[in-house]
Amino acid sequence: MQKIKIVSRASSLAKIQAKIVGRQLENCHPNLKIEYHTATTNADRNMQINIAKSDSVGLFTKDISDKIINKKYDIAIHSWKDVPVEPSNKTEIIGTVNRGDMRDILIVKKDIIKNKKKEIFQILSSSPRRKHNLEIYLPKLVPFNIDRLTFLNVRGNIETRLRKFVQGDSDGIVMAKVAIDRILDSNDSKAIEFMKNVINENKWIILPLSIFPTAPGQGAIGIEARKDRTDLKKIIDKINNKVVFDNVLKEKNILSKYGGGCQQKIGVSIYSKNGRTIFSMKGQTEQGDDINEHDFFEPDLDKNFKSIPKKLLYPLQDDKNLFQRIQVLNDEKIRMLEDSFIYLSRKNVLDNRYELKNSNYLWTSGLKCWYYAAKKGFWINGSSDSLGNHELKDLKHYVSEQVPRFNLSHSKAATNNYELIPTYELKVNKAALENLSIKGKKYFYWMSPVQFEVVVKRYPEILDAKHSSGFGKTFDYLKTKLPNPSAIKCFLSYEHWLSYYKKRE
Repeated sequence: MQKIKIVSRASSLAKIQAKIVGRQLENCHPNLKIEYHTATTNADRNMQINIAKSDSVGLFTKDISDKIINKKYDIAIHSWKDVPVEPSNKTEIIGTVNRGDMRDILIVKKDIIKNKKKEIFQILSSSPRRKHNLEIYLPKLVPFNIDRLTFLNVRGNIETRLRKFVQGDSDGIVMAKVAIDRILDSNDSKAIEFMKNVINENKWIILPLSIFPTAPGQGAIGIEARKDRTDLKKIIDKINNKVVFDNVLKEKNILSKYGGGCQQKIGVSIYSKNGRTIFSMKGQTEQGDDINEHDFFEPDLDKNFKSIPKKLLYPLQDDKNLFQRIQVLNDEKIRMLEDSFIYLSRKNVLDNRYELKNSNYLWTSGLKCWYYAAKKGFWINGSSDSLGNHELKDLKHYVSEQVPRFNLSHSKAATNNYELIPTYELKVNKAALENLSIKGKKYFYWMSPVQFEVVVKRYPEILDAKHSSGFGKTFDYLKTKLPNPSAIKCFLSYEHWLSYYKKRE
């Protein structure tokens, strides 16, 4: 029976991640025996190191890597975000497993949101990237005014940092959501109880990747071995998630062009959805240049044409008045909701100035809805980021499966097994429909199943045209209605679709 010695840091999270890899190896290779070992790093021993200003490379990994270089252990398990692009000239990352949630989570004490204004909002974080993006976007995401946002450096493992938050005077703390998730998925009952209390006794926001891309490799586990261990590469290849592996390498290579390291104010996230690879990069270079990118990593350009005249596109701005929105009053029912998960499908569902109890969890379809809701005084827990309402599996530790789920939308909306509470009806604008001209249109973007139904009923010949939508329920619907579902293209928004084709005129 072959033995593989795994080494990791000694923190709870590191040991959990080592066992994730070890168990997958045992499942895939029944003849393997896994031994687990721990070691400390320079960053663990010296808590005075300011990782944001340090020029050192591999503060959390080098000492671990040295253990496999000197052949004491076989493989090292890291949080891949901590690993330099080139671990060393003697080792390499040879594989990874399924990636956890890439996003950051902000946890905030409940008592601070009682006031409409916060003069100084203090957050625990040592990350220049997190500080930079929070300064820009956090005021738009919370339902109170922030005069000044300040940060306190914090070090230590996940439990240590959360205890400093709970016991100290800070207002909030931001960290990788995956760290909390993996501990809650473990069998460490003491750590689980502590984490659950932190979540339940405070407010939280899951920060969307479109405006809060993370450190390259966040959520991924890096499996490191000596370069001469070809035997281990063959073993690890059986559990290696090649999509995640390639995405993380791309993230790290992109950041390396700007210098890399913990001192950077730049986040880079690459992730896949509906067959598309999405790229988000935001921050500021050391030279002070702002970076703001949110697009497909490798657009699948149709090479059969050189340009697309605007007249071939539907809808254009003048075509978007096909429907009138008629308010539906459900004030009493909505006001009675408590301890529920409420999905806000678009910003106008709040036009009636509904009152929502603070015990509810609120989730928005996209950022426009989030900003609008926050201005109206609502605490929003997160957003689907215009990628469709499929995220509840990632919220299992934050929102109980027994919590009732409601969707505020129009009266004919698809609800994904949520209970629909209509706040408006879509009424066809007959004049706009009569004046609608589809003749010659070849490229269509659909914002809702209802829009598709109305137009196709009048012009059934367009079924064979080129169709696009967002990533959510409209995409799922189109797959059931179009003759060639595999040809449907997803875009991040209508504006994204329009810019994609307009730039090729």
